[in-house]
Amino acid sequence: MRAVLLAAALALAAPFAGAEWQPTRAVRLVVPFAPGGQPDVVARTLAGPLGQALGQPVVVENRPGAGGNLAAEAVARSAPDGHTLLVGTNGPLAVSPALSRSLPYDVGRDFAFVTLVGTAPSLVAVSTSLGAATLAEAVARVKAAPGRYNFASVGKGSVSQLSMQALAAAAGLDLVHVPYNGGAPAVAALLAGDVQLLSLNPTALLPHVGSGRLRVLAQAGARRSPLLPDVPTVAESGYPGFEAPVWMAIVAPARTPPEAVARLHAELARLIRSPALKASLWDRQWIDPVGSPPEEAARVVREETAKWARVGRAIGLSLD
Repeated sequence: MRAVLLAAALALAAPFAGAEWQPTRAVRLVVPFAPGGQPDVVARTLAGPLGQALGQPVVVENRPGAGGNLAAEAVARSAPDGHTLLVGTNGPLAVSPALSRSLPYDVGRDFAFVTLVGTAPSLVAVSTSLGAATLAEAVARVKAAPGRYNFASVGKGSVSQLSMQALAAAAGLDLVHVPYNGGAPAVAALLAGDVQLLSLNPTALLPHVGSGRLRVLAQAGARRSPLLPDVPTVAESGYPGFEAPVWMAIVAPARTPPEAVARLHAELARLIRSPALKASLWDRQWIDPVGSPPEEAARVVREETAKWARVGRAIGLSLD
């Protein structure tokens, strides 16, 4: 009898043991910014090996606009079948939800989290035309001419915008915000002197330091990056508690089958943590790789949303 029962149990379990979701067509990685920026580079680097692991092509689709909100909405409205993913950042996943009442999507309701990709420092840079060698000097220059100077961002609602507006509020600066669709045009505007300040990731800014047209004055992390040991943090420069790191998370539409989320997480986490990508991607992009479980990614996004909501209330900022 025991043998019969065991055989029956094994027969029932057999179809489910090792059952694994498999995509049936190409998987889209939607990037909410223009080609060339950090999220785009990360997505394109992951796409090839992820496609090999899944047995289907993984294509990168750039959908810039509205600080990443257009891409987030498109993914939220996509079929929840595991074939469409968003390479989300602070902006569309935390900043916009914290500061806007009119978003066409709800992060908690409309997305299934797959993994937190990683975090990176954010740098405060200025055009050398501003004539400032330190953050204190930049603050003094801007204060001396209220409303004259501009700062760029990668889009309305991005952490690139919010970090500068939080700094402006802390320092008592009157700056004009000029949003761009991505890091490349924002940096180009800084180099051209169309704007004088910009907060962005190191990969977009550091290649231009040698040209003599911009200077990096501070980093907006909680501590100095070991890759930039001589650049002080904003907190060290006179604004205690200031922190605005950049992070990326991959999400799918809500109601994506759990088995699809589990397979996507397993493959992505393996790739993100692989030694093979350390030198080719993370070191070059200044990203600390994470590859967290879905629930950990969701927790980070909730905490970040609450943080930016507090900042918004403190400085009287709304994106509506």
